[in-house]
Amino acid sequence: MYNLVLFISLFLFLGCSVKQPLKEEVTLEVQSLKIMVMNLSPSIQQKEADDLAKGSINYSYQLAKEYDAITLPWWQNSLVNMGLKKRGLCHQWTEDLLKFLVKKNYKTLEFHAIGANIGYFNEHNSLSVSAKGESVKKSIILDAWRNSGKLYFSKINEDNDYEWKERFNLYGILPPKR
Repeated sequence: MYNLVLFISLFLFLGCSVKQPLKEEVTLEVQSLKIMVMNLSPSIQQKEADDLAKGSINYSYQLAKEYDAITLPWWQNSLVNMGLKKRGLCHQWTEDLLKFLVKKNYKTLEFHAIGANIGYFNEHNSLSVSAKGESVKKSIILDAWRNSGKLYFSKINEDNDYEWKERFNLYGILPPKR
């Protein structure tokens, strides 16, 4: 029994830490996200789309380092919930990424707090971005938690893993005045 506990402990703490990506991989991710953001609306400034793509992808990797993230996010959650790690729950990735992006003061982009399975054991929270004034239904998910720092992004209606709902008054995001 002791050997099993030791093996599992070593596996959790040593064998599954997140590896930093190659520069070429990051460049391709940035380009892909930038194009996706630009395709949301002609009103989006190219400079803002580029900055958002670079910033959100690179900062997600930085958070993985800061959190000393484990490859499987639910293991990270367990370690945080047991007090063995300080941060790394989905809402913490979201909050930290949002704080970083809000400082950029984008004029043509808007952020949305989103959640899936709200109120259940497997609740998941994340962030999405849209053109200023557009609804969450026309946004792109920015989910740093799902792949432990490798930013997951897709159009919200193309995410087959979660059924997202907009959440207001979460992370200081208030309902839009329309």
